[in-house]
Amino acid sequence: MTEGDVPTGSAPQQWSVIFDARRLTEALRAAGPPLLFGLRMWASVCLALYIAFWLEVSEPFWAGASAAIVCQPHLGASLRKGWYRLIGTLVGAVMSVLLTACFPQDRVLFLAGLALWGAACAFAATVLRNFASYSAALAGYTVAIVAGDLLGGTGGVNADAAFLLAVSRASEICIGIVSAGIVLAGTDFGGARRRLATLFAAISSEITSRFAGTLAVARANFDDTQELRRELTRRMIALDPVIDEAFGESSQLRYYSPVLQTAGGGLFTALLGWRAVANHLVRMSDNEARQAAAAVLEIVPRQLRSAPEHDQPTRWTADLIGLYRICSAAAERLIALQAESPSLRLLGDHTANVLAGMMHVLNGLALLVADPALPVPRRGRRHPRVPDWLPALVNAGALSR
Repeated sequence: MTEGDVPTGSAPQQWSVIFDARRLTEALRAAGPPLLFGLRMWASVCLALYIAFWLEVSEPFWAGASAAIVCQPHLGASLRKGWYRLIGTLVGAVMSVLLTACFPQDRVLFLAGLALWGAACAFAATVLRNFASYSAALAGYTVAIVAGDLLGGTGGVNADAAFLLAVSRASEICIGIVSAGIVLAGTDFGGARRRLATLFAAISSEITSRFAGTLAVARANFDDTQELRRELTRRMIALDPVIDEAFGESSQLRYYSPVLQTAGGGLFTALLGWRAVANHLVRMSDNEARQAAAAVLEIVPRQLRSAPEHDQPTRWTADLIGLYRICSAAAERLIALQAESPSLRLLGDHTANVLAGMMHVLNGLALLVADPALPVPRRGRRHPRVPDWLPALVNAGALSR
């Protein structure tokens, strides 16, 4: 067969085969992480059941169920959830023994103590976040599970079986948690620290560049910047579980947790400063807004004005000490700015707040990338931030009923 005898449909068929192979490759690549996660969960459950049957515990399914529950797609999340499940289980087991010891023959008082403990756990679960909230809830229903086996149809609590039952439940659950931790830690090296640094740098670079753009255009595009700040707020809130994952992978990050908490607060400080500047510019006259914004923009470092690009987060993490010094010097210049009007003074102060927030973020990035040039002091303690206590009190009151 000569070259001229090749069927006209052969070329499209070849392209179809190439496209099918490419789609198959992409499908296999996308199926890789879920398949690996499934294999890890299977191995964790099998190991937990093997140990439970070998130790001849009374109800081995608790071990297998616990191993499956604490398995997460990321190593840090799995270890963090396992640790808090262990704490919640042990606290609940101890509390069930204490309630039984205090009210061994009084059914009403035992149920009243159980209701108060459930209310306290509901309050803590609402106030706390992420896996700490899960641990508080677990401490509450662990007591309820143990109490359900201790209470009969009538009469008081079976106090003779309370201690052994609590130890049995806690041991079975701990077997599952430890088994899952061994399998996951042995098959996954984790990447939450690197992923968190990338997210911090990406959000920070976008905030500074968009803020500089707001100063450059003065009063224009106010509605667009509002939508952009809402989207950035959503991304900043999504950082919280990633920070929790990073704590699960690194004991150093847990020790320096106030630094990361301050870095997250620095993002919100910068966003609030941006919002204050944008809201004030839109209330000024065109000429006054342009003059004041130009005077402030001249002091903002050029390294922070560039439009966000794909490699912008890498630039931020490459020269942290340089950016920190630039932001510090610019903030000092803005504070010392000789303002001719109250509006210029306000713009200068809020722009300094934006740069101060970025300095806190750079401290957190230095911790995440382990930059030796920028020492990270550990200041204060990590405190839970509760914007509203009412939902926690309502949940506690509803559960106590």
